[in-house]
Amino acid sequence: MNFLDEKILNYSIEKSTCPGEVCNDLEVYTKENHPLHRMICGKLEASLLKFLISLSGASEVLELGTFTGYSALAMAESLPDGGRVTTIDKNKKISTISNEFWKKSEHGAKINQLFGDGLEVLSTLKSKFDLVFIDADKRNYQAYFDKCLELLNENGLIVVDNVLWSGRVVPGFNDDLEEDKSTKYLMDFNDYIESRNDLVKTLLPIRDGIYLIKKG
Repeated sequence: MNFLDEKILNYSIEKSTCPGEVCNDLEVYTKENHPLHRMICGKLEASLLKFLISLSGASEVLELGTFTGYSALAMAESLPDGGRVTTIDKNKKISTISNEFWKKSEHGAKINQLFGDGLEVLSTLKSKFDLVFIDADKRNYQAYFDKCLELLNENGLIVVDNVLWSGRVVPGFNDDLEEDKSTKYLMDFNDYIESRNDLVKTLLPIRDGIYLIKKG
């Protein structure tokens, strides 16, 4: 769900630095061929991720939830030579899409794809990361966050997607929307982040809600 009027959203996209041609082709392919195409983060969110990488000077990025590889490639485009996006997903089958498009991009070689249960894969990582993007199963958001915080460089940033969940997490926003299990997981996660006084955080109503979080 986008919380902006479509015309305002499109105007914002037009005025922003957005992903490159291969990313655009991947977005179109996903929308035309995958039934869960709404899971793709979209141009404005990708632009924000690219901006955060450029602003922070990040060179090591971690992503939880690859899907068709759009956000991983968008972030890779903004990394310096030698930079790397490590992206984790349990769905190996869908990697045929991501790999096809990554190979078409000069930035695809910056992406390191890992497969398996997110928490299990995270426990094997030894590197520290400058930016982490969490966009995976909502049940484990808090567990992912806690583990990623351990893997975060001192001045690093964690970006968490879907934290507004079409407004379901906001009491009374839209009672016509059916509450699902993910709603409760996300409400608990948002409350958990709010309660952490050792964190600096901002929740942005961009697309389906983006939480920006860093160590205080």
